[in-house]
Amino acid sequence: MTVFNRQMASILSIVFPVFCAIAAGYAFGRFKKLSLESLIEVLLYITIPSLVVSSLTKRSFAISDVAVIAGAATAVILSTGAISYVYLAIIKKRDLRGFYLPTMFMNSGNMSFPLALLAFGEEGLSIAVIYYITVSLLVYSLGIYIAKGGGGLGEMFRLPLIYASIIGLTINLTNVTLPNPIQVTVDMLGAATIPLMLISLGYRLHSAKLSHFWISLAGSVIRIGGGVSIAYLIVTFFGIQGLDAKIIILSSAMPSAVINFIISHRYNVHSDLVASTVVVSTLISVVTTPLVLLWIM
Repeated sequence: MTVFNRQMASILSIVFPVFCAIAAGYAFGRFKKLSLESLIEVLLYITIPSLVVSSLTKRSFAISDVAVIAGAATAVILSTGAISYVYLAIIKKRDLRGFYLPTMFMNSGNMSFPLALLAFGEEGLSIAVIYYITVSLLVYSLGIYIAKGGGGLGEMFRLPLIYASIIGLTINLTNVTLPNPIQVTVDMLGAATIPLMLISLGYRLHSAKLSHFWISLAGSVIRIGGGVSIAYLIVTFFGIQGLDAKIIILSSAMPSAVINFIISHRYNVHSDLVASTVVVSTLISVVTTPLVLLWIM
């Protein structure tokens, strides 16, 4: 077996379980109906905060490391927003406010977590968690501001994610050790996050409709192509190396997050377009994700 064939086999062993779990959620949606909102509540209020604390207590970070990862995530989001602004100006649809959501905010949880874990282990997952925290805080502040046309900052303080992040980072930076029963509890609850995220993503994709195809395709290109290009420029320009650089590029190459559809639906801002872009970008990621992994591994 050639080196290339071995690399491809390794990549497929990483992406296959991820997309199979998404497909399982999609198939489940064809035969069963459930309240996905309830599952999302479990994720937002129990398992994701547990995963954040669990991951941040398993690898030591310096404040500079956290700042680099968070800064890179913020730069990618704002840059894809700028690209989206230029695109909307070119096609003369500047009032298409909902277009910004799926192009700016990537699926740094549902897909990035399992990919980072399978490709780079617990250390990679810990970095992906910091990236995800940054994206989530921006979704629940800047994202809601975009959707509403104002306000939104207070939303992120209503979710336990920000408090779990503060707790996890404080424990990490002060080298405090959680009592074993508590550590086991957050590890156990956090372990449920990845499969629940993947299944919920597939289930949501089943109910999403494909519309505004060409604009959705353009949004997908901005989200994935623009995201990975900007991430590469950032890690190159600032000399970010090692696993930090790999996870920044991987997370930046993810498709649009499902949360964009939920926000757009809640605030009645082009939800059909947002849902369509989530679907198209996720389908495209079936091809682009293995290529990105092949590049960075």
